[in-house]
Amino acid sequence: MATSLNTINALVNDRRRDTTNDALDMTAEGFRAINGALQIWDQIHDWQWQISKTTIQYNEGITIYPIASSLAFKSVLDVRPQVEFNANDEFYFLSNNKFDSDSTHTYKFAIKTEDRNQYARIKYSGNFAVLNSGTTLADNGTWVGANAISNVATDTYESFNGNGSVKFDYSGTTGTLTNSDMNSVDVSRYAQRSTVYFDIYLQSVSNFTSVTIKVGSGSGVYIIGAITTDYLGNSLVAGYNKCQLVWDGNTTVVGTLVNTAWNYIQATIVYSSNPSTVSNRIENFFISENIPITFEYYSHNAVIDISDSNSLQQIFTDASHTTDTTLWTDRWDFVNEAFINSTMEIINWINGDTTSREIAVQRISTFIEPLKAKLPSRRRYPEMSLVADVNN
Repeated sequence: MATSLNTINALVNDRRRDTTNDALDMTAEGFRAINGALQIWDQIHDWQWQISKTTIQYNEGITIYPIASSLAFKSVLDVRPQVEFNANDEFYFLSNNKFDSDSTHTYKFAIKTEDRNQYARIKYSGNFAVLNSGTTLADNGTWVGANAISNVATDTYESFNGNGSVKFDYSGTTGTLTNSDMNSVDVSRYAQRSTVYFDIYLQSVSNFTSVTIKVGSGSGVYIIGAITTDYLGNSLVAGYNKCQLVWDGNTTVVGTLVNTAWNYIQATIVYSSNPSTVSNRIENFFISENIPITFEYYSHNAVIDISDSNSLQQIFTDASHTTDTTLWTDRWDFVNEAFINSTMEIINWINGDTTSREIAVQRISTFIEPLKAKLPSRRRYPEMSLVADVNN
């Protein structure tokens, strides 16, 4: 059966020994004790009811993928292709600082934390095609600026990938950069199952609004999308940004695409006020097929918030929502005894019966140890790397 907050309150009340003059309010101190026990349980062990999974669309040429904060990611269990005929492809778990230098493993992943955000780093195999490298003004079609964009030229010295870029000045609030006569690219295999990427260097992002990308087989036949963040979902910065336009069944399409001959790219850059900048840059347009990867992980979640469309939460969010339940329902009901004992230890510390919170936590650990043996963690750890010095 479901273990609800009401059930926990009732079980705790059965064991309380406080008198009327020393009563503990289960909607205040008692509620905090329950949530405190949930947090300690989460810190001590990875629980089976915390296992969840999400899908990451792998794109060849991209190795960093966001882990949404809403997933409450804790630790990784497995990374594996979704399609059955590739399900046996084994990914090796490496530390982030070894990911780029590793040349031993074909399929690999790592976890990266940066600026309080978490990312999965993945290397698999897939198909991609260069639409236009954008390394010169006119080697593959000619890039033409209009309105706020002028002085379009080749920059052989500054580039995201080291091969050159197309630079331009910007003065105004709306400018377009168009290449309408580049070599045709057959994108048939990528139709509605891919992502278009490009790199853009902006000298200023103050009052930046968006960059709208049109890519397709002509000035009236294209997919289109307005971009306001980089491909990881972060705000654009002054400097290099990698951006994306997803091409799937939800993408806006204008006209009837000729997927055997894509030869048109247009970027419309919009500001709310004139940034008046020089030497902005754009380059490296490519399309990569979306390959669904299952990312299985332990979350920090422990509670179902019924009043919030059954959303998963790390703790109970409201003492009055007594029908909210824990995630350990049905098959894991046997853990209730240990959890109530854990909650009572926090209550005893709050009441002063236990003089040290550290003692309370140690006692909680003794309740959890038998459960850890019965429900062992399957958390994966980065594989150990051995480095040999060939000179010695």
